[in-house]
Amino acid sequence: MIILDTNLVSEPLKPLPHPGVVHWLNAQEPATLFITSINLAELLAGVETMPQGKRRDALALALSNQVGALFEDRVLNFDARAAQCFAGCLAGAQALGNPVGFADCAIAAIAKTKGFMVATRNVRDFLGTGVEVINPWAQTSTQDPVSQGKLS
Repeated sequence: MIILDTNLVSEPLKPLPHPGVVHWLNAQEPATLFITSINLAELLAGVETMPQGKRRDALALALSNQVGALFEDRVLNFDARAAQCFAGCLAGAQALGNPVGFADCAIAAIAKTKGFMVATRNVRDFLGTGVEVINPWAQTSTQDPVSQGKLS
């Protein structure tokens, strides 16, 4: 099971999405792909803060019709288990000198509590959190040192 990071969810909505990313997404079984309430908040905020116009209207519609419909039953929440896991993810990242932000750490904590990996372009954002990360832009998967037991 894979949690899609915000940059991956928004990629197909671009006027010229990366063809390798589109291919990777199309090759996945839809039932194995999830987003989080954190990603959803980032997407909604991104649209809401855009200047008024056709692009904003088109993205708002795409977000509602495509993303909302596609992930309707597969939006994972930042719950009490994830909140408890958050501290460990943050500490692991900081131990490697990675100043992970709240949103990425929360996504990592959700992934870790579910045993899911995260697909993102920003692999570094999850370094030290203990989750496996896949980069569809580079078609690579990396095991985080924490998840491999190399760091505690």
